Amino acid sequence: MRMVSDETTRRRRIAEPSRSSANRVAFGLSAWLVGAAAATALMAAPVAAVADEAPAVDAKAKKEAGKLFREGERAFKKHDYEKAANAFETANALAPHPAALYNAAKSWQLAGELVRSANLCSRYLRDAPENEKRRPKALKLIADLTPKLGRIEIQAGDGEELKIDGATPELDVTFVSAGDHLVTAEFDGEIVERKVELVAGSLVTVKLEQPLPEPPDEEEPDDEDKKPVAPPPAPPEGWSPGIFWTGAGLTAALGAVSIWSGLDTNDARSAFDENPTREGLDDGRGKQKRTNILLATTALVGVGTGAVGIFLTDWSRKPESKEKGIALGVGPGAVQLRGRF
Repeated sequence: MRMVSDETTRRRRIAEPSRSSANRVAFGLSAWLVGAAAATALMAAPVAAVADEAPAVDAKAKKEAGKLFREGERAFKKHDYEKAANAFETANALAPHPAALYNAAKSWQLAGELVRSANLCSRYLRDAPENEKRRPKALKLIADLTPKLGRIEIQAGDGEELKIDGATPELDVTFVSAGDHLVTAEFDGEIVERKVELVAGSLVTVKLEQPLPEPPDEEEPDDEDKKPVAPPPAPPEGWSPGIFWTGAGLTAALGAVSIWSGLDTNDARSAFDENPTREGLDDGRGKQKRTNILLATTALVGVGTGAVGIFLTDWSRKPESKEKGIALGVGPGAVQLRGRF
């Protein structure tokens, strides 16, 4: 029994790392050897942060994990923190144990890989038992790292293949560096992505949803429907030339009637001169009055027709259909005006 005790004490002394103020990390090789020897029992113990029991670890994996753990300790003492972190992380992958996981997180911090350190520390806080002795140091480490990094939480419902910058996140809330990042998820074979920008200390929740189905394609119109439709002709701005020509015809007709009336008045005067009677005088005066009215009317219609032709007629318009128009007839003692519309 004394020899066993001495051997255990010797191993414990070899396993203890330097406790300088720069690292002050409790590695404890004795704890690793004990934990590696009973890794299955330890990790299978029910704790609040672990939902499933850890898989069994065979003896060969335990032995290799112990070897890597000792290499990590030696590298740490030499301040080769990157080598130490890789050794501790590989050892934890072979035989999971809180000591290796915490030591890897601390080593990555000292190596300047803050994102990797924070995510490993979060895994330790999630997986390690509540009474694990390194938990206070892990809480302090995560508190120091959080203000320097960003965090992303993905909410994707039924989405699969969740990724941040092409890598599958290991945690519900993943630490990332400040800056731009691409978050993707797959829904029924279709990739949905979203770009986010984070500042140090921020937490961004990214919601990815399944895209809505595209509406059915509309049917292509027939060639006949594609032909451009000519716009309706602009309404004419001036009067039709037909109005002018109607006025001109009316003026000519009135002029002809006025001439006939003037000749008839002269005949009445000649008759009165040959046989002056009261009846002949009244008849002559009536015809004279008629002629004067016709002359005034002819002059008025003529002036109006001229004004229409000069100021109101749009001479660029096409002539009206032959089926429509106005016909003017002149006969003895009468003027006939006929129209067809």
